[in-house]
Amino acid sequence: MKLKYIFGVALSALFIMGCSDDGPAGHYTDITLDQTFISIPVDGGDMTVTVKAANDWKLAGLYQKIVKNADGTRDTSYTPLPNSPAWLTANQVSGSAGESRVTFHADATAGGREAEVCFEMNGMKQFLMVRQGVLLASDAKCSDVIAGPDGKNFRVTGKVTSIANTHYGNWYLDDGTGVVYIYGTNDKEGKAANDPIDGADGWKFEVGDVVTVEGPKTTYGSTVELVNVTVVKIVKSLLKLESTETEVDVNGANVEVKVAYKGSGAYFKIDDNAKTWVSIIDTKYVPGIKTIFEQNPADTVLFSFNVAPNVGDSRTAKIEFMSSAFDEESKKTNSTTMDFTIKQQAFTLPHGKNPDDPFTVAEAIAKCQEIGTTTDGETYYAKGKISKIEEMSTSYGNATFLISDNGGEENSMKVYRAKNVGNEKFITGDEINEGDEVVIVGKLKNYNGDTPGFDQGCYIYSLKKGSGGQSATEGADGSKIVTVAEFNAAPESNGVWYQLTGTINNLKDGDAYGNFDLEDATGSVYVYGVLSEKGGAKKQFQDLVAAKGIKNGSKITIVGTRGSYNGKIEVMNAYFISASN
Repeated sequence: MKLKYIFGVALSALFIMGCSDDGPAGHYTDITLDQTFISIPVDGGDMTVTVKAANDWKLAGLYQKIVKNADGTRDTSYTPLPNSPAWLTANQVSGSAGESRVTFHADATAGGREAEVCFEMNGMKQFLMVRQGVLLASDAKCSDVIAGPDGKNFRVTGKVTSIANTHYGNWYLDDGTGVVYIYGTNDKEGKAANDPIDGADGWKFEVGDVVTVEGPKTTYGSTVELVNVTVVKIVKSLLKLESTETEVDVNGANVEVKVAYKGSGAYFKIDDNAKTWVSIIDTKYVPGIKTIFEQNPADTVLFSFNVAPNVGDSRTAKIEFMSSAFDEESKKTNSTTMDFTIKQQAFTLPHGKNPDDPFTVAEAIAKCQEIGTTTDGETYYAKGKISKIEEMSTSYGNATFLISDNGGEENSMKVYRAKNVGNEKFITGDEINEGDEVVIVGKLKNYNGDTPGFDQGCYIYSLKKGSGGQSATEGADGSKIVTVAEFNAAPESNGVWYQLTGTINNLKDGDAYGNFDLEDATGSVYVYGVLSEKGGAKKQFQDLVAAKGIKNGSKITIVGTRGSYNGKIEVMNAYFISASN
């Protein structure tokens, strides 16, 4: 456990032989002080006390005075401090008979502090109170405490959010502007480490109660603390939740929240961002039953909420519960709010329906046999290697081929009239080869009861070329295959080449350069000229128009670099790859 005080180098020697636990023994003429109270400036400095003693004397220890009893009366007793505070030092801790001058020193402080020093001679004791700065606590918010100086006394009011240790009284206080850790709570007699919360005569505050405390600030590592606080006021919570959070699976569920309240009813508010998937379905009120021990029992509300199934990422909803009551003593309406949190798991597509977790070919074949000769309407993914290309049609832009787990024709399944990556048409006919690894997406069935495969309408979801080929993300001449949006987001460079496929718009009749807008599902970009081939001659675009039938609405694939002109993004240095109508 962290020490509440730190030994001072000079005063730590006081505890080799300390005063007895009986506290001060009164005044004696054989040992006297010229003053019993000194005040050191907040900017730091020295103060000197003259000691007159008939025999050898010593500084025996530091004491803290109990300011009041549990019943509010003054208490004259003192409690020995276990350690000397680091802020106070003395030029000597013992002396001989006669007159001695003891100088106490403290560095500057932004707060207030004090210590009681015990001078002892042959069991006789005299006490000196040393104070620096102002000890009155200033009313503050948690944010003020966090920003304030160590050593300063603060009075702050906030909600108890959690209790870490009941023996010492360590807990967290939150007032909405920040959170402060309370390290040590004095009991009703002003004593520390005496079960101040749940002891026989403890304060009995709970999570949700609003408590006012005062005490000095310290910072331990990165934790802002108020140390050994005095409890000033407790306002009991008008609400109590049986639990404060729950977790719901992806399928959704009904959630019941049990709320006990002592205010004028209990109410709730669902976060705006959760109203589309969390809704109230029932509310049941259960009145409290009076007993001879409890004349004002809490009533209870059972709130039932429906959490809808999740089809996206994990999500969290906060429901705020409220209750209020008019306080006759303060003539104010007190209210309590407490939060209940619902966490719901993320939606994950099942195996075979998830592009990141596709079927193997063997699993897809088994699924086809299970489905039968007519598709079940569901979309599936399967990963395999192309073992044989049976048909490639550039006229229709589709291909029929076999895939297997190992690339051989044995144990293969048919992919019937599939489109290329992105559900685009095959244009050149050499986009795929045997040995390429593909993930196919589409509907499954068992043709004629003996030929498992993907039905017409399927396409290649991703393509990884076999040895020597280009990947689905690598285009002609090592270029990067990108969407228009990805191209527009890329940095300008004459050294990075991109392959884009899109629809031609705004091409002017007779344009010799090939200037037009290229559009795909992600956006549009201006193409500043297209060569017939890489490094080819300029102003030959009409030859491509005549040979390929290029016009507005045609789909074209080009390679170019990312540039701009007058702030407008352009495809520059572009050359032709393929086109279709």
